[in-house]
Parts: sequence; structure tokens; C-alpha cells
Amino acid sequence: MKSKCIYLVALLLIGFCSAMAQNPSISINSKQLANNKILLAYYYFGQIYVKDSITLDSKGKGKFETKEKYPEGLYTLCVNRSPVLDFIIGENQAMTIKIDTTNHYEKVLIENCLESSDFNNYASFMKKVQKQTRDKSEFIKTLTDSVEIDKVKAEIKLLGTSVTEYQNKLISKYPEKMTGIFIRGLQYVEFKKPDGFDAMSDSMKWVTQYAFQRDHYFDNINLADERSFHTPYLKDMLDNYLEHNLIQHYDSIIPPAMALIERSRKGTEATFRAVCNYMLQYCVKSNIMGMDRMIVELGRNYYLNGVATWADSTLVSNIGKEVRKIEHCLVGDIAHNMVVKTIDGVDKPIYDLCGSQYTILFFFEPQCGHCKKTAPLVSEFYEQYKDDPRIKVIAVYMLTDKDEWAKFIEEKNMQNLTNVWDPERTSYYWYWFDTSSTPMIYVLDKDKKIFAKKIDVDTLKLIATHELK
Repeated sequence: MKSKCIYLVALLLIGFCSAMAQNPSISINSKQLANNKILLAYYYFGQIYVKDSITLDSKGKGKFETKEKYPEGLYTLCVNRSPVLDFIIGENQAMTIKIDTTNHYEKVLIENCLESSDFNNYASFMKKVQKQTRDKSEFIKTLTDSVEIDKVKAEIKLLGTSVTEYQNKLISKYPEKMTGIFIRGLQYVEFKKPDGFDAMSDSMKWVTQYAFQRDHYFDNINLADERSFHTPYLKDMLDNYLEHNLIQHYDSIIPPAMALIERSRKGTEATFRAVCNYMLQYCVKSNIMGMDRMIVELGRNYYLNGVATWADSTLVSNIGKEVRKIEHCLVGDIAHNMVVKTIDGVDKPIYDLCGSQYTILFFFEPQCGHCKKTAPLVSEFYEQYKDDPRIKVIAVYMLTDKDEWAKFIEEKNMQNLTNVWDPERTSYYWYWFDTSSTPMIYVLDKDKKIFAKKIDVDTLKLIATHELK
């Protein structure tokens, strides 16, 4: 009978603990904020989203309650839309937060949750260190004695060491919990010299260090762990990695970017979706020549084959249209050797009309306003190269009215260009080259690879100046 009672008590305790675990609560206690509306918001991939709100009573007390567990991550309390406190919500989601606003929100006490309390203490420590560092940096500006300057610099370095030690202590204490994940992600990945590094030439040292940063920049962040996205810094890190740590060329950016997507794919759909969509937006907005190749890779690998299950039909359709428009004319790929007709009526593959080093394909329509402005500029540009076999300009008339074409050539002084057209529509130039907007300028290199596209005449001049030597 006694053992049966113990068993029943145990079941009741388990049930009670489960109920507590399923119903997180965050109690707020702040006399100075009595009768104020408090927002509970969370960080997610560079944005802040409101999760819940309460109004404190006349004594400054209130409680956030939910039946579902909060996603672990960094949260913030806001009053009048202004942040009051950043704090961690980890596994233990029952806590009391006491805030004394008489000292600029610095007097904060978190009870009943050791991890959140430890993180709050760390945040307070960081504020003090940052202030001391700023003060010492300003003090250095007033010094003239080199010995004194070195002394203060050493003090600043010690402050940095104290931060690293504090961080490592918390990471060791919470290796797989939110606090450890958050702080580890803030730490810079130190370069590890390989054997023989000191004997390398300066150029090889640079290449080695660059390769290390490229491959290890995200060593301290698990992109397959959704908790890593509930931070304020992950998106900034991705921006910095793609825009400042990688060589700004499509061949140097796309492979590492795709590798990051694959890392996120090992986690949940949420992590995969976040990084995949981020990369799509990044390449669409990029001004780097050739980054449209990434749109094609994203489309083929994820969006057009059903892997990106979150993508609706409109997005998939739009990506499909874009891929079909550009997939045959990517920078770095060999241009299609379409057959066109000269003004004399002779069929010619464009390869037969190319320069020995560079060829400009200029697609135009006479009624296009920008074409009217660009055509004479192209002709003027080519005038200085018309006797140079290294470069040729092939002007492709996109319509079928020969009289209109001849009149346009005459009016815009385009006789020095190689003028061609496709009256029977047998070249399918619109399939092989993106001519969805006009004028459209492509540059082919000596191997007939697309060297540049969608450029203006000023850029064309720069290419000719630097490449024709």
C-alpha cells in the first residue's frame, strides 16, 4: 500500500513538472513601470518581432504566460517601443525579472533561472568593459608620451582578454544551451598557421589566410540549429562574409554561399528556408557581374524541383521565368553561335564575325528611346577601333522591318558596325540571349565566353581600355 502511494505521488509530481514545463511564464516586477504596456519581442535573423504584450498593474507587476514553449533565443522587453532589456530564454522558461529604472535600466535581477541570470550578469559586465575601453581610447588621444600610450594600450588589451575569459567560462558552463550558442557565435575564429606558413611568400600567406577565413568563418555558428537564428547578429555576419570576406567575383561567392545553404539544410525546414531565401534575395539585389548564375543554381537545386517546399506557386513561377531567361547567357559561359543574316542577305554564324580578342553584341530596337540614345554612342566608341581586328561590334536588329532598320543605321551613323538581323526568326536569339530589355550589350572574349553583359557604353570603354593592350 505504501509503495502504491509513493507511485501515485511520483505520477502527480511528474504531471505537475510537465505542466510547468508546458506553461512558460515570465513575471515582471518594476515599480517605475507601473501601468505601462510591456512588449515581449524576439530576435530572428536580423529582425525583431513582437511575441506578446502585457500591461503592468499599479504596483508594477505583470506576467507573460503561454501554453507553448518559447523558441530559445535572445528576447527583449520594450516600453513605448523602446528596448529596456535583452535577455536569454533557454530551456528553463519560468523566471522573474525585476527592473529598477532609476539607474538607466542597469539594475536588473533575474530570479529562478540561473542561465538567464548568468547571461544578464555577462551583459552588465560587457557594458562596463565597453565603457572602460571607450574611456581609455579617448584618454590615449590626450597623451603624447609613448610609454604612457603603450601602458594604456596594454590595459585595453587586458580588458579584451578579460572578455574572452568570461565568454569561455560561460561557454564551458553552457556548451549546448542558448547562452553558450549565443556567446560562441560572437567569438572570432582565430587563424591557425599551417606548417611552413612563416616561410611562405607574402602572396601565398594572403591566399592561405583568405582560404582559412572563407572555409572557417562560420565555425562557431551552427546553421542547422534554429537557435542560432534567434540572435541579432547572424544576418550581419552573413552580409559581412559575402560582401567583405570573399573576393567580389561570382566564382568566389557562389560556391561558399551554396555551401552555407547545404549546412542549414541539415537542420529544420526553418533554418533551410531562412538561409535559402536570404541567398535568393542577396543575389537578386547584387550588383556584381555574373551573380545571376546563383539565381539559376538556386532555382535548379531548390525552388524548381520541389525541394523548397515552403515556396508558393507564384514564387516558383517567377524564379522559373527568370532562370529560363538567363540560363543560356551567363557570364563565364560560351555564347551560342547563332546564325544571323547580314545587311547584304548572307547567313553568318556570329563566331565568323567576331574580333580576335573581344566582340560586342549590341541588341536594339529602333523605337526604343534608350536605343536611340545608345546606338550613336556605340558607333562613336567603335570608331577608334574600326580598323583593329582584335575587337568587333555586332549590332543585332531585333525586328523584321528592313526599311526601318536601314533608316536607323543611316540616322545613327552605324555603318561602321557589323549590322545583322534575323527576319525569318530562325536564330532564336531571344532564347540564347536575354533581350528582355533594350538596349542590351554583351561582351565576348577571345574564347567566345560571355565576359560582361547588361553594361552601358562607359563600361564598354573601360573594358576596352584595360583589356586591349
